[in-house]
Amino acid sequence: MASPRRVEAREHLRNMGGAYLLYATTIFLSALLLFSVEPIAGKYVLPWFGGSSSVWATSLLFFTGMLFFGYLYVFILTRASLNRQVTIHAAVIVLIAAYTVVSLVRSHAPYPPLDWTVGNAASPYFNVLRALFAAIGGPFFLLSTTGPLLQYWYGTSANREPYKLYAFSNAGSLLALIGYMTLIEPGSTLHVQENVWLVLFFLAVLLTLFVAFFFRGNPKTEPRESDATMPGTRTLLSWLALAALPTFMLVATTTDITQKIAPVPLLWVIPLSIYLFTLILAFAGFGQSRYVPLIFFAAATWAYLLTPGSSDTVLYTIAAYLLLLFFCGLCCHARLYALRPQTGRLPLFYLFLSLGGMLGTLGASILAPLIFKDFWEFPLGIALSGCVAFYLLSDVFFPRILDEGKIKLTKLLFVFVAAALFTNVVLADGAYPFALNFRNFYGVAQVGFGDGFVALSNGTTLHGLQYTDPAKQYEPTTYYTSDSGVGRAVTYEEAIQKGSPLRVGVVGLGAGVLAAYCRPGDAYVFYEIDPKIVSIARTYFSFLSHCAGSEVRLGDARQVLQEEALAGKPGKYDILAVDAFNDDTIPVHLLTLQAFELYEEHLRSPQSVIAIDVSNRYLDLAPVVFRIAAESGFSATEVYAQDSVWVVLSKDPAIFRSSEFKDANTSLPKPSSTIWTDDYTSIFSVLNLPY
Repeated sequence: MASPRRVEAREHLRNMGGAYLLYATTIFLSALLLFSVEPIAGKYVLPWFGGSSSVWATSLLFFTGMLFFGYLYVFILTRASLNRQVTIHAAVIVLIAAYTVVSLVRSHAPYPPLDWTVGNAASPYFNVLRALFAAIGGPFFLLSTTGPLLQYWYGTSANREPYKLYAFSNAGSLLALIGYMTLIEPGSTLHVQENVWLVLFFLAVLLTLFVAFFFRGNPKTEPRESDATMPGTRTLLSWLALAALPTFMLVATTTDITQKIAPVPLLWVIPLSIYLFTLILAFAGFGQSRYVPLIFFAAATWAYLLTPGSSDTVLYTIAAYLLLLFFCGLCCHARLYALRPQTGRLPLFYLFLSLGGMLGTLGASILAPLIFKDFWEFPLGIALSGCVAFYLLSDVFFPRILDEGKIKLTKLLFVFVAAALFTNVVLADGAYPFALNFRNFYGVAQVGFGDGFVALSNGTTLHGLQYTDPAKQYEPTTYYTSDSGVGRAVTYEEAIQKGSPLRVGVVGLGAGVLAAYCRPGDAYVFYEIDPKIVSIARTYFSFLSHCAGSEVRLGDARQVLQEEALAGKPGKYDILAVDAFNDDTIPVHLLTLQAFELYEEHLRSPQSVIAIDVSNRYLDLAPVVFRIAAESGFSATEVYAQDSVWVVLSKDPAIFRSSEFKDANTSLPKPSSTIWTDDYTSIFSVLNLPY
């Protein structure tokens, strides 16, 4: 028969096993919710800010910033007695849950409306942060506190190291992102995603409250600061730096990829999933091999060799960039795990990790656009990665002839090599000689002066060209030539209007090339979200001044058109052209069923035309537009000309039997099987990535 002491010990172990499961489940669910709401919230705010890839970069700053404030709260809270911690946190939980319920009842939707962002004079960076705070600030803050606080409580009550729970937390985060990519976004609407998330959030609230009172009712010891050694300044700075570099690379890599393809949640979550996977591996004890920094250095070298990349090798380039992100995260996070403190200093450890993560995100999302005139943060990230990897290399990888001092000197000299390589990338950038670069929240614009022309490009895509020869100065160029889809539409409308003035609406200004078609009496109304593009079009090009009836309306076209329709002032356009794409990215909110219903409201007659520029190297968008056309009762055709692909739509099918369109295209794409709406978009079916 077992002794009473042995029975008591077994009972204690059984209780702690149940406690571990309870803590792990709550942490797992909270992390799952924390990271599943990121793409959902990003998708929610994206249309209100022009569909720019900067929306996600700024969103990541919000997420990492809220994590920091959540961890700061935990750090301050854990200075109090254990019973007081439970009381305070339970009150915070109840307050945030009550606020969420009140907001839900007041807005009749999971998220509040963001109408106040339209026409707001504040910086778009600030508006994105405010929008996210209004939408998910309270719940996100609460969920961000769960992981570190419950780990601390478990480590205190069980007298065991709790860091494996951090790996468990990141596993929940990773599952959320993988699930979003493969199941949630392709298989459900945004409205369903929001409501399911809310139900699970309130379940997490109840679980956290239960854990709090379970913790209060179990024996535990008050941790003493003397039980955990205070880390030195060098260790604290190492925590910051090792946490900052992976988040800097996360934002830089995501910006580079989405700038090449499309700023949509599917492509946001892939780098974020890789980042989280490295945290899981590192805090499960993997990544301590001396070969990891060596592979990290090799990955940085490969990424540098493929920078800036080519449209013909986009998959290889993206694979190299994601591989670098993986080994950057694994190497830095494994080093962080090796530097982890005792449980008593756990809140301080996580506070510095979150602060480093926020600083890395801040550098890539806000500071880089202010400092750099092009997307140079990723090449900078490669240089920084190379330096860190080289610094962390074991001495065994250096020639034996070098002693410890010479190895340190070699590592220092490599910093200058990396700086020179980064400078080389910056100097080599530029599509045209004598280029002027402009960068803001909405992207990069470059004005180049060539032999006999001035050109406007966004990233790697030409978006306007004007000849300096007076005889050719007002010829339509690039995607707007007379044989393009929009060029044919203008010719057709001029013919059927029999000399009457045309009204043309254009979503996206660029250089204003479409105004080259403007005749006396015609009205050309351009909708442009970026004030810098308006300034460039008026300063370096003369298409707008050539058209006396031209007008530029500033703001996101979808929002401005909606305001005009609600005010009873539709555009009455004979042609509405949509060409609002920077580089090869697409604001998806301009290609939904509801967007086309809005476009139709602004047409003058059934003979009017909608022309959509679907030119894209990586996405086959024509089937999406043809599906919407079929759903909305439009006839449509596809027109190839120069390097452009246009889909032209009209309620009157006779337009496509006219001389302007009869030879346009005899092989039309099959409409996509799913229809894009404001509530549902997925780019799986339209991806067309060359090797």
